[in-house]
Amino acid sequence: MYESVLRDPTPELASLLRPRKAPPASLEGKTVALMDIGKMRGDEFIDRLEQLFASVGVATHRYKKPTNTRTAPVPMIQDIAQNCDLVVIALSDCGSCTSCSTHDLNDLDQRGLPGVSVLTTEFRDAFAKQCAAIGFEGASLYVPHPMQNRTTAELHGLAEESFESILASLTASA
Repeated sequence: MYESVLRDPTPELASLLRPRKAPPASLEGKTVALMDIGKMRGDEFIDRLEQLFASVGVATHRYKKPTNTRTAPVPMIQDIAQNCDLVVIALSDCGSCTSCSTHDLNDLDQRGLPGVSVLTTEFRDAFAKQCAAIGFEGASLYVPHPMQNRTTAELHGLAEESFESILASLTASA
């Protein structure tokens, strides 16, 4: 005789978030990947971040995605994982690039690299929802939206204003 089991067909409303990889206590001797997602003017923000990391003695490697509408190519992710210890992904200011960048952050975290995603304030909820959807407790930092109409000096200023928070996100003090 067959026994029937009634199962609840409704999905879970909240996913369990996998905590991000614990960051190191300090950045001494570490190399930070600076991933430019390919959005217009994002390179100017990253230019200034690169200078700021150099000013505190932290080595960086720069990477640029071929497009902001897809996740980073596997060879790029592998190169970052092999040659860097942490990652900063910048600068997401739309829904699709926020989604792709969140997946990149998760992929690198699963490969052992703690990191932070820099996004504009308009996409705070999109980042949180994407993290929930993939089950990842990603680190993020927000700068004012929009970016494209800012001057280089303004973009550099936003990088300077964000730098201490980025450092805090990349170390155990986070």
